[in-house]
Amino acid sequence: MASGVALSNQCLDIYSDLQLRKKYWYIIYKLTDDLKEIVVDSVKERVKGDNLDAKVVFEELAQKLIAAENTVNEAGKKGEGRYAVLDVHYETEGSRTLDKVVYLTWVPDTLPVKQKMLYASSNKALRGKLTGIHVEIQCNDSSELKFDEIIETCRKKSRD
Repeated sequence: MASGVALSNQCLDIYSDLQLRKKYWYIIYKLTDDLKEIVVDSVKERVKGDNLDAKVVFEELAQKLIAAENTVNEAGKKGEGRYAVLDVHYETEGSRTLDKVVYLTWVPDTLPVKQKMLYASSNKALRGKLTGIHVEIQCNDSSELKFDEIIETCRKKSRD
């Protein structure tokens, strides 16, 4: 809580469901409109037997992040950042299938300075509580939200 922004208990409970129980594909977190707490914005629940392609799931997540940039909050301010956690399945060069958790920070350059600063300083409050993250990626515009690049980053990290 270095920035004075609190972390809701639900954030960690839902993360545990993603990481340990594989209940979700992804979780999106946001700051509340008063910028005092990090809360769960949305989740993509896994349905037993669904055969969703990881790229399709990621594209849905990316669209929600991009949409946040154009959101107008209750205070009438345009643009919001987000944090996201994504359960990624990918193959290594040796054709092994791995399952890793990716942490994304979405802080578009178009956000107001105060919000960019709060998202940057509050990042540690959330990230520090989430154990088992394989890769961290910061994105500042939609060109950085590319599935293939995230998978390549995971593969590279697996080789290290």
